Amino acid sequence: MARRRYSFDEDRIALFHKEGRGKGRGADYKPWLTVQDVPSTGRTHRLRGLKTGRQHHLLSDIEWRLFLLFDWADAVEDIREQFPLDRTVTRRIANEMGVRHPTDSATNAPVVMSTDLVIDVIRDGRVVTLARTVKPSSELAKPRILEKLEIERRCWVEQGGDWGILTEKDVPMTVVTGILWVHDYGYLDNLSQPHAGYYEEKAALIRRELPNWPGHLTLGRFCTEMDSILGMETGVALFLIRHLLAIKDIRCDMTQPLDDTAPLHRFEVAATSHARALG
Repeated sequence: MARRRYSFDEDRIALFHKEGRGKGRGADYKPWLTVQDVPSTGRTHRLRGLKTGRQHHLLSDIEWRLFLLFDWADAVEDIREQFPLDRTVTRRIANEMGVRHPTDSATNAPVVMSTDLVIDVIRDGRVVTLARTVKPSSELAKPRILEKLEIERRCWVEQGGDWGILTEKDVPMTVVTGILWVHDYGYLDNLSQPHAGYYEEKAALIRRELPNWPGHLTLGRFCTEMDSILGMETGVALFLIRHLLAIKDIRCDMTQPLDDTAPLHRFEVAATSHARALG
């Protein structure tokens, strides 16, 4: 039953195309595959992107961590995960290579191949699109994996695309851990508030106060004091600090471990507010 549930035949592929899978940009993009479309191994992730505001579907831990890095990077404008390749092109390339095109094991239908992450980056004032396949480094010695990667590479090269492979070795875990500490706090629009604009007001006050406090104090101590001074429940100030970090109204060096024991001198108020994200 599970194999049929997750298998692909021509009718299902046609349905995905009709649904607009793999189309759109930013908040309107629909990935070719979602976490519901693949067998659950406990290693899939859904999270709301800071760049797009939509739910992203990441199908492995490595994908998820790399997504966090791209979502955090200032130069990145858009991220499209599980991006489908033109099946006519990939089948032709496989035939030219003399290798078997990937097929569904249950239906024997040629599958739509996809690239894990397609990223729009600003370089020298123009948008550059990067196509990045994500694989564990241990997979790169397997002949069949290499065949499929070569199909994908040639497909992107024909389009003039910038294609590459990323593995777990490309993930700086300290940075990812720091991003994880703030990422889920990027939006306030799904929270109930004591009154309209409550969190926006308190966040603005915390942002204003931060530079006036001694740099040797820990972030946790500062937040405890802010909770008291601003008449907030315990933990609200730390929540709002993490929000301000997520929207980059406050910045810090993410290459160093980040939590509430960090000294205040590591945090700098941004010159321009991103209050639009306070929602």
